[in-house]
Amino acid sequence: MRRFAADNDLLPADGGLLVAVSGGPDSTALLLILAALARRRRLRLAVAYFDHGLRGAAAAETEARFVAGLAQSLGLPLFTGRADVRALAKSERLSLEEAARRARYAFLAGAAREAGLGRVATGHTASDQAETVLLHLIRGSGLSGLAGMAPSAPWPLPGNDDLTLVRPLLRLTRADTVAYCRASGVAPVEDVSNRSPAFRRNRLRHELLPLLHEFNPRVEEALVRLADAARGDLAQLEAAGEAAVGPSDREAVSLSRELLRRWPGSPRRHGLRRALTALLGDRQGFSERHLLALERLVTEGRTGDSLDLPRGVKATLLRTVLELRRGAPMPLALPKEPLDLPVPGEGRFGPLVASASASRPPPGRVSAALDAEAVGRALRLRRRRPGDRFQPLGMAAPKKLQDFLVDAHVPRPQRDSLPLFESERGVVWVGGLRIAEWAKPRRGRPRLYLSYRLVE
Repeated sequence: MRRFAADNDLLPADGGLLVAVSGGPDSTALLLILAALARRRRLRLAVAYFDHGLRGAAAAETEARFVAGLAQSLGLPLFTGRADVRALAKSERLSLEEAARRARYAFLAGAAREAGLGRVATGHTASDQAETVLLHLIRGSGLSGLAGMAPSAPWPLPGNDDLTLVRPLLRLTRADTVAYCRASGVAPVEDVSNRSPAFRRNRLRHELLPLLHEFNPRVEEALVRLADAARGDLAQLEAAGEAAVGPSDREAVSLSRELLRRWPGSPRRHGLRRALTALLGDRQGFSERHLLALERLVTEGRTGDSLDLPRGVKATLLRTVLELRRGAPMPLALPKEPLDLPVPGEGRFGPLVASASASRPPPGRVSAALDAEAVGRALRLRRRRPGDRFQPLGMAAPKKLQDFLVDAHVPRPQRDSLPLFESERGVVWVGGLRIAEWAKPRRGRPRLYLSYRLVE
């Protein structure tokens, strides 16, 4: 385990580690091994025990007493917690497994902060990895499911970016942990729920895996190798997908529309997954069906098309980006008085800072490229007005701005939030949507870049 931890940088530089211990052989072996390593590596350990409220008071008391005694014998501080997982599952309409997972990781996050530790170690083994990969395979998971559990991962619940989850036992099997406890003279607590057929993982462990052993006696090792290979490929695809993800905050994240359309399906879907994770902290509630719908929006949609997704997320196809936003965006309060914008130059227009430049704007701005000669050297930035007309890119004649916004599916409350860039010839750009046909860039002629960003 020491070699595996070193290869995957699992032990923190400051030596602080919270160890999640249930009393079973896996987490007990984990604590015993880390305690042995602590003497050589000067590790600062703490123990956390969580009662899910699923096994009855007597079983929970036996586990808690065992973990407390083990922590005391090793001279380590202990943090304990409890939740009524059945009630949580009912109130949140979750499965028991998902409700238990959320309650457990919420407790561990709080215990880690109370202990002043940034990493939490769990007792997941190679046997758990094989079961996880097999479960994902049965469900028809993609590459991310086949990758299984990573040795080190971000915290599973959103809002905990300062915490890291590590799994030092992923190269040891369940038989290894049982043998280590026996050799250490420690008798772990047996969790009778691990035999219950009510849980899908137990049925896979006790019914399906023994059957697969008849085809390959080392099937767990094969599944672990599959996870390692998938995780390596996944890392490359995610690195590519990351390139499409633009500026993000707690309310919205944008992706380059050009990159998404140019890429083949796999990196495109990874870019979409990364964006959803950046926005929500996880991808709970999103399936491949939702990713396919987003792909169709990118490849077949027109500017202004939108899509309603789970958890209140709305996807909108803007001129240069695909925007994913939580809930309805707040309308911007743009000033009634227009702003004269020098070319080149910069100016403040209410909550926006707008600029006109011959240089491409930095990332994080909504921007458009235009023909500098067609635009001229005098611009005005303003809100829309009754009777405005606009010749959208690709159209031979002007039309009412109101009709353009309706065709672009801009919600009524958002229409006054769109900044209009206007020259002596007319509206050159409806901010974030489309430029004028007559102002489009032309080969061999200088370009003018208009952009803006939100500052409050």
